[in-house]
Amino acid sequence: MDTLRVVAIGRTGAGDWGHAIDELWLNAPGTAYVAVADATDEGAEEAATRLGGITPYTDWRKMLADEKPDVVVICMRHVDCHAEMAIAAAEAGAKGIFIEKPFVQTPAEADAVIAACQKAGTKLVCGFVNRYSETFARVREMIDDGRIGQLLELRGRGKEDARGGGEDLWVLGSHILDMMASLGGAPQWCQASVSEGGRLITKADAIDGPEGLGRIAGDAIHAMWGLADGPIGFFSSVREAGLKQPPFGLMLIGSSGSIHIRSDQMPHAFIRRVPLWRVDRDVPWQPIMPDGTLLKDASEAASVSNEERSAERASWGRRAVVDLLDAIREDREPEAGMFASRRVVEMTTSVYASALTGERVTLPLTSRENPLA
Repeated sequence: MDTLRVVAIGRTGAGDWGHAIDELWLNAPGTAYVAVADATDEGAEEAATRLGGITPYTDWRKMLADEKPDVVVICMRHVDCHAEMAIAAAEAGAKGIFIEKPFVQTPAEADAVIAACQKAGTKLVCGFVNRYSETFARVREMIDDGRIGQLLELRGRGKEDARGGGEDLWVLGSHILDMMASLGGAPQWCQASVSEGGRLITKADAIDGPEGLGRIAGDAIHAMWGLADGPIGFFSSVREAGLKQPPFGLMLIGSSGSIHIRSDQMPHAFIRRVPLWRVDRDVPWQPIMPDGTLLKDASEAASVSNEERSAERASWGRRAVVDLLDAIREDREPEAGMFASRRVVEMTTSVYASALTGERVTLPLTSRENPLA
């Protein structure tokens, strides 16, 4: 296959360049950066220099028309423009799209992006990099091998800082929900409670969320989903919970053991090989290494240097890049592809659909819009 032409889109002052995902594509195998777009002259020039002296644009639509790229990297954290840009990239003939998370604002937008990509034969990867760690693959193998017995529950929490509640659900919870559905199966139903100041929310509590999220509400969220493979999934976030060590991650509770995945951290996961409720057993949490080996206990993980931790986390994003490139060449759906990404948006939306009605809702959702709109 010929070298794939790559362009990146950022937006200084409104989402910027996300988690530096433009730089993940530097030296990506079989690719070459050709252009970059930013809403400001200064931002475009800085990005063009950072990415190797490529052509700067301030109009991303003109860049797509002029450059006819094979891969479009949509970098900004703000979500309000994601769907528009992804659809335009597919319509411009892009073979691949790499997009910052969260994916899009609503299931309806996700539907539209998927329709455009399917029509054009475009592959898409969303930046759920936690599922691309080698340790995450080892965790999946441990579940399949019965290392923690029958998987009963998956319990996730956000960072529960000033963003706790609705913003935490959308921004940080998207990582958790992606891993939850990947390990436990597609959500079948959702039952949720969302409150503000101790009382259940109504539509009147909705506000325009930051980072282009659309309408959000609530300073405390508690939600559960029935997952296709049998376990129940839970997610909670309480604003300013006062946690010195945020629980941001996903706990996998099995009948004979538990695994805790620590989002964005290294070591990425720990295993305790007795049931979680056996508090009478002095059994340590053992760090799971990328090759599947187990350290004796958490104290051994302290020897991992900051450089090693940074290198490991950076490798997750590079594996996501390679997954998209392989998906283009092999004509297959990537791991964190558009269907998995839509599933996360729908899980997020189902929280409010259930909370506003006080009833369990089934997925896929009938309404494809934001219930708070």
